[in-house]
Amino acid sequence: MDIKLNNALTMKKPALKAMRSLAILAFALVSIISCKKSEEQPSEAARLFRPGDISVSAGSTSAKLKWSAPLYSTGKTVSYTIDFSTDSLFSTIKYTGKSDTLGYTVTDDNLATRTKYFARVKANATETQPESKYSVSSSFTLTGIQLFLAVRDNEVKETGATLRYTPTAGLTSIVLTPATGSPITVTLNASDASAGLKAITGLAGATKYTAELFAGTKSKGLTTFTTQAVTNYSVKISPSDDLAATIAAAANGAIIGLNPGTYNLSATTFITQKTITLKSTSGNPSDTKVNYKEFDLEGTGAGVTLSGIEFDGTSNSALYFLNFIGSQASNSSAATFTNVVVDNSIVHGATTSFLRADRGSAASTFKITGITVNNSVVYDMGANGTSAYYTFHLNKLEFATLTVSKSTFYNSGPGLVSASTTLSANMPVVLITNSTFNGYGGNAKYALLDASANPISFTIQNSIIANTPKSGTVNAAALRATGAGSTLVIANSDYFNLNTTPSGGTALTFSTATLTNDQTIDLGWTAATTDFTLPATSPLRTASSTGGPIGDPRWTF
Repeated sequence: MDIKLNNALTMKKPALKAMRSLAILAFALVSIISCKKSEEQPSEAARLFRPGDISVSAGSTSAKLKWSAPLYSTGKTVSYTIDFSTDSLFSTIKYTGKSDTLGYTVTDDNLATRTKYFARVKANATETQPESKYSVSSSFTLTGIQLFLAVRDNEVKETGATLRYTPTAGLTSIVLTPATGSPITVTLNASDASAGLKAITGLAGATKYTAELFAGTKSKGLTTFTTQAVTNYSVKISPSDDLAATIAAAANGAIIGLNPGTYNLSATTFITQKTITLKSTSGNPSDTKVNYKEFDLEGTGAGVTLSGIEFDGTSNSALYFLNFIGSQASNSSAATFTNVVVDNSIVHGATTSFLRADRGSAASTFKITGITVNNSVVYDMGANGTSAYYTFHLNKLEFATLTVSKSTFYNSGPGLVSASTTLSANMPVVLITNSTFNGYGGNAKYALLDASANPISFTIQNSIIANTPKSGTVNAAALRATGAGSTLVIANSDYFNLNTTPSGGTALTFSTATLTNDQTIDLGWTAATTDFTLPATSPLRTASSTGGPIGDPRWTF
């Protein structure tokens, strides 16, 4: 052999050896990959056999699931297993169902209402195919039936409440769960179910309860309420006792309980430099009545809370219901009052005004933080609109808030709110919500507000305003407020028959107020209407900012 050729072969041997090694390694890798694919084939098939995405349509008592057929299922009979769990990892299965179709309906026979669930679906194994992997749904909830009616404020007491519901055969219990503590089960018999209400006693005061209505194990309604704080009365009296003397002798902070019956205050009642509470022990203004002459809040520290009482000024020829004075010797002297609250009461029969607070010698001579009227009915005030004083006559009163809620006012004065003297404090806030106003106004006043140049924040929402004026005329502008920075809002409310004269005149305007989601549905009321029940089919029953009814809720029960 040629020496050169021999040397060349000798030099190529390492390269050939390396090539052989690479070939062996490549073969080994191919073998490993082939084995790996072979081992994974069952799970790949299971993945391809998995049902398609799940859609869920949930209602009050059932939810319908749908999914698409898996690949490789054409021509095969396929069944499915559906699991339901309250967590997306399905650590605990709450219910399992079977289906031979591409859908399944689950009901409140199997799942609890008002509970979030997830569903997962797998295709079951066939003779030629292993069971599939799972497809998992998004969360869904059975919203449940709602047979509970709205809880009425005046039916929630300190240690009990009356709960109302749609009369339904088969209702068996109400379970009340406090924020802390053990649930309480109240059994319902057939009479309770058909009556549509249950008076519940033995509850804790100042406690929030969640009440759930049941027919057997099925939920038929859910509501919440908070009991009133238990009242520690300083004294309780009866109609045979002297109410005037009791008030005069009461200490600052006293809570005077009035047992059911009728009481008489034939002379002006002075609440002098102290804050007291007059409250019916029953919490029911229909069984506890005070014939009043006038309540005068006198001097610094004077304030009052009135609760659960009917106040009638007719027999004593009352001029005012509440009257602010500096002192008996000098009505105009400076005074800083404590808060005034009128709650769950009926007030009527004053010929001048519901509340007068303009006797101060100058702006800000009188001061108060808050005036509140809640869950009350006020009527026959201000001499059919001919009085010189607004329902809330707050001129020269430096106040932070006036709040009116869940209340009804009719034939209540020549105008609603007057706060027309410039004040030195922060801008006062007037907030009127879920209230009904009808048949008031007159004496050339502004029907809703006269703030003049006094800056003010004024809001009416979820309310109904109808039929002005009661007599005489009102200004064509329903509001006057020209103070810098004033905000005027009327939202989610209904107003109709608001004119300058009882016979029509011109329609009232709302100045610079922002009007939002308001309506002008005529409910057929006149200025003499006293029953303001909303028709069952009225769109105003769902017109509020929360989707509920507008106006005083008492007229929607």
